[in-house]
Amino acid sequence: MIKLIRAIRKKYFDDTVDLSKLSKTFLLWGVGLVLVYIANIYLTRLIGLQQYGEYTIFMNWVALVSTLVTFGWDGYLVQKIPQLPVNGEGKISAGSMLKKALLSFFILYALLCLLLFAGVYLVKFPLLFSGTGTLLIFLLFVFLFTGISYFKSILKIFNKVTPVQWLEDISKPLLLLIIVGCFYYFKKTLTLSAVYLVNVGLFFVVLLGLYLLMYQTVRKKIVLKSNSPVREKWVRQCFYFMCIMLGYTFFSKMELLFLGFYAKNEDAARYQLLLRIADLVILPDFLFNYYLPQKFSHFFAEKNYTDSHKLFRNAARTIFILQVICLMGVAAIGYFYLQSFKIASPAMYVLLLILCSSQLFYSLFGSTNLVLMTSGNEKYSFMALGMVLIVEAIANILFIPAYGLPAAVYISWGSVLAYTMILYLFVHKKLKFSSPLISFRS
Repeated sequence: MIKLIRAIRKKYFDDTVDLSKLSKTFLLWGVGLVLVYIANIYLTRLIGLQQYGEYTIFMNWVALVSTLVTFGWDGYLVQKIPQLPVNGEGKISAGSMLKKALLSFFILYALLCLLLFAGVYLVKFPLLFSGTGTLLIFLLFVFLFTGISYFKSILKIFNKVTPVQWLEDISKPLLLLIIVGCFYYFKKTLTLSAVYLVNVGLFFVVLLGLYLLMYQTVRKKIVLKSNSPVREKWVRQCFYFMCIMLGYTFFSKMELLFLGFYAKNEDAARYQLLLRIADLVILPDFLFNYYLPQKFSHFFAEKNYTDSHKLFRNAARTIFILQVICLMGVAAIGYFYLQSFKIASPAMYVLLLILCSSQLFYSLFGSTNLVLMTSGNEKYSFMALGMVLIVEAIANILFIPAYGLPAAVYISWGSVLAYTMILYLFVHKKLKFSSPLISFRS
């Protein structure tokens, strides 16, 4: 067994990431998922599935709008900062780029505030997340989400993974569990408004912690007073990155938003709980994306296509093996997970396995989206989104009103398959990369 583990490590891990770092990241994320899982049990029992569905729909509208305000700078910074010139002290001249990113954020956020206030109070336009929270709370969440995205992208460049996880994956869900657990233990009523306010406080703590960590990192690694020009194409490239991130949001959340739009809040709650356990299967791909962007960015900046292709293939093998193990674990504990939320049934268990199996497509075809983003071919990710999202939206409109949760699961599964397959075709055509798990002839 020891020889087998060493052989797997040598063949799949050594050329990808440091196994000790990955193990620590895996452990912290796993602990965070357990904390979120327990907190959600108490939360659903306190406010019920109906209000939990409203809460998840509201938070996903926040994530969607914050992606628009971020405008792709989180992806653009990860791709471009490693390519900027370095001064005699070994610091990166990224001051101009960071200033443009900050200015872009304030302009877009101010524009969002004006549009929403004008729409709600002048035009009397109803919000899509009707009845869930106030406009002020919504805008505050968007500000916090956007700031966290900016800070995490900069920290990701310099491999500051573990401190970020302690803040976001451990501290935040632990505090939420303590607060919700106290309400449950003392049999106190917890309103939806109170849940929002608690989360605002928790996200503010995360934002503040990330800012302090980023300030220490930037001061040592980046020259803020530099005047290195930003390429004129940054608007177009940021737009592509924004669309890519919207794709990630839509693929897992579009069905949830449509369930909310058609007032199927209990189905939305069940779908969100299925997504929570599906996170266990996507976990290896997500964790490798803490490390791979920096490596791919450097390889492509140096035009080192041989090593980038090798990294692409090794990462695909590694992630797929880990995802299969995670899927087997989900299959074993899935029914008990559903029972803890009092939504267990054979039909729900089948839907859980279907939704979780779709996460394997991300490793089956390799880290295609990441390669396109870091190699300067992000427009092809945008094209793939345009092809798939339109069809996905039409399918939601046609089938969600009649079939609810089952339709949402099947549509999500088909959308992920189509998207990842199209991305792989683009990667194979433009870079001649091939996955060790998929045989394809051009």
